Parts: sequence; structure tokens; C-alpha cells
Amino acid sequence: MPIPNTISNHFTLTALQNGLTIQGSLRVAGTLSQNYSAGTGKCIPDWYATPAKRPKLYPVIRKGGVYIGAAAIHAGKWFYNDAEIIFDSETHQSTNFKDADNHPLFEEGTMTVPLAGDSYTVPCLTIISNLASPTNLDVDTIGYEGQVELNGKFVDFPRCSLDVKIAQMTTQGYLGLLSPESAIISAKSGAGSSVTINAELYGEDGTAVSTYYVKFFNAGTGQQITVASGAKSVTITEADVTDNLIIRCDFFIDSAMQNRITSAFASIDDTTDPEYLYVSFNGSDGDNSGQLDSGETCTVTMWVATMEDPTAINTAYTNFTVQFYDGNQQEITTGLPTITVANNKATMDVTYQFIAANGYKINGIVTAQ
Repeated sequence: MPIPNTISNHFTLTALQNGLTIQGSLRVAGTLSQNYSAGTGKCIPDWYATPAKRPKLYPVIRKGGVYIGAAAIHAGKWFYNDAEIIFDSETHQSTNFKDADNHPLFEEGTMTVPLAGDSYTVPCLTIISNLASPTNLDVDTIGYEGQVELNGKFVDFPRCSLDVKIAQMTTQGYLGLLSPESAIISAKSGAGSSVTINAELYGEDGTAVSTYYVKFFNAGTGQQITVASGAKSVTITEADVTDNLIIRCDFFIDSAMQNRITSAFASIDDTTDPEYLYVSFNGSDGDNSGQLDSGETCTVTMWVATMEDPTAINTAYTNFTVQFYDGNQQEITTGLPTITVANNKATMDVTYQFIAANGYKINGIVTAQ
């Protein structure tokens, strides 16, 4: 498990408004990975045919240390690849985004989630049909934006987004999934004080593989997490997480677990911790991670402060590391940006060339110690 005094996060964004932090992020119940098998013409998993596998996305919006439910969000909008999703007023299903058979891709609604020991009703977007197809084998993005009341006025919070990892089934013919792909620990003890991440492996024909083996890791430190022999899941408790923990699962079909065939990732947030690892891009509040034009450079700044006040820097954290992964979840080990630490803040410059050289899409896992 994570060593004491270690805190992790992945590239997320913060917004500063009149001295308060309005933070927005998207979470998913389920998994946002889907492959298309050219040999069988199937999507894996099949979100249209298997409703139980359909991912549900929901925003976690926080004003200072207070979480915001659906009733307090004004003018909320969902986006698919930067285009607003329009919903039928009766069915609440998308009218402008449908699959080749005219099935709506999305359905809007609400769901109840635990946050910091309480239950909140939040907006929810369910993917109800398949996004992968012979002509869509790239990363898609789903976003959400809206307004919250601040000092008597409605103010925008930046669009928060998640990538739907769409790809053609690899030559190895396997897709590993972790569910839930993002989870929340909402209590110090009792119910909500732990989460269980389950690992599933699918073959090229879309059926679940029955015999496979897994290893779980803290993706930020590379430390392997011990689970029972043969276990296909890992349980993470509140004591194991400071703010955020990224889990990596490596899949094997050989019992010696020497030849990794694929990997999958999941994110766990501990909403009971006062510490928060902030990640800022170019000193702005906009969601511009991975959105550089040719020739541009993005300065990433990282620091640890309290959840309520990003200026209350925790000076105990002095060592910052970042692990990079490309769009195929392969770790990037060459040409890495240099990290500089000063006044308990770490900075690094990420260039367009670095992103382009690694498949035009990178993900970063930040660890502070």
C-alpha cells in the first residue's frame, strides 16, 4: 500500500473564484474503456446489449470544502467531443447523437453518491449504446459544465471531462477492465470506509475470459499491492489513501505471471482527507490538459494544500514525481519533462512534441511525498 505521507493525484483542474475554490471533476461508475473487434464486428464490452455494463458518469463539484448536489447546479450541460448533447424532454435520451442503428447514445438523469460521509444527488449521464465502431477507434471525450451560486451570483465552473478510451482490439486480442474505474471513500470507518476494485478480462469475441491472473500496483509509486492468491479484486481502505490513489492492474494468462498482455487503471478519492494535491495548467482555471497546439508548451504546477484553501501550502511535501502513460496505457520512460521544486511547489514544462511523440494523448500520475 502507499507509504505514509505520500499523496497522489492525476491531472485534474482547479478554479479560483473570489477567494473560494470551485473544483469540478467527472467520475464514472463502471468503466470507460471499449474496444472494437474487426474480426467479429463486436464492441467489447457491448453497452447496448448489456445494460448492466453501461457506464454512468457524474460530476463531483465542490465549493471550498462543500460538495454541491444537482439542485444547486445551474444550467448544467453535457458535451460529447466538445458538442453539446441535446436530450428529448420526455425520454431524456440524446437526439443529436445516435449510433448507426439510430439508437440514442446517451441518457441523462440523476444518481445518489456518497461524499465525505453524506449522500448527494448529482447529475448523471449514462452511455446506453456503443461508441466504438469501424470508423471510431480513437479517444472520445465527455464533458460537463454549469454554474453555481457564489456571493449571490451564478458563476461558471470550468468544464470537467473524462476520456472514453476507444480502440481496436489489439493483436493480443484482450481487453482488461477495472470496475469501478473511479471510486470514492466517503467515511473514516464503517460503511463507505473502503472500496473494492474488480478486474475483468475480455477476449476478442467479446466473451469474458475465465482463466487469467492479475497483479495490482500503486501506479504512483510502482509498489505492488498484496492480494490473496488468485484474487481478481483489491479492497482499498481509508487508511491506504491520502486524497487520491491510482491503481494499476496488469493482466496475465500465464500462471507464472511473466508476460503481461494488457493493463487497466482506476482512481480512488478519499473525500475525508483535508489534504489536496493541486494540479494547475499554465496557471489558469481552464481544462486544457493535453490540448496544446503545435509549438506550444504547457507549464504544469503541483502542490499540496488543504481542500478549502489552495494557498494553505503544506510544507511537509517536498518531493514530487510524475509517471506518464500514453493513450494505450503504456508507461512512457524516455524524454520525460524535468521537474523543478521551489517553495513546496513543483513545476514542469510539457511540450507539444512530447505529447505528439507519444500518440498525441498522455496521462500523468502525480505523487508528492
